[in-house]
Amino acid sequence: CEGRVEVYNGSSWGTVCDDQWDLRDARVVCRELGCGQPMAAPGHSQFGLGSGRIFLDNVQCNGDEPSLVTCRHNGWGVHNCRHVEDASVICAGAWAEEATGCPPVPIRQGSVPSFESSRARLRLAGGRNGCEGRVEVYNGSSWGTVCDDQWDLRDARVVCQELGCG
Repeated sequence: CEGRVEVYNGSSWGTVCDDQWDLRDARVVCRELGCGQPMAAPGHSQFGLGSGRIFLDNVQCNGDEPSLVTCRHNGWGVHNCRHVEDASVICAGAWAEEATGCPPVPIRQGSVPSFESSRARLRLAGGRNGCEGRVEVYNGSSWGTVCDDQWDLRDARVVCQELGCG
């Protein structure tokens, strides 16, 4: 689990500015995602520039908050930043379904590398090439992840065939 931090305001995604960004803030994000302990809290858009709105600035977590948005900050949309200051996290573990259940919101399109099928609304995101990564599907308006409950090799074979990966 690593990447640029983005938050959802109920209708759109926005980035978090790296002003005062530190490991306590990353601890909250890593725990919220079920990704273990934070390894680093990089700033300066280490995982690429975000786009659109910047929602949070001067985030100051204690480290025990249930969600990043409950930490102290300037207020939604109140910032003095540009996307070159987007905050990121590097967490020790991979996303753990057992810890969090299936993700409650879709992954933002464009936030990770992805490879899309031309035949179906299916893609693999975050892998090193078009034949590995997290399975995502398109519902007509946004991309979302596929929960791994009862997922097995037969399901993976269908995805691989659909994407032309053998």
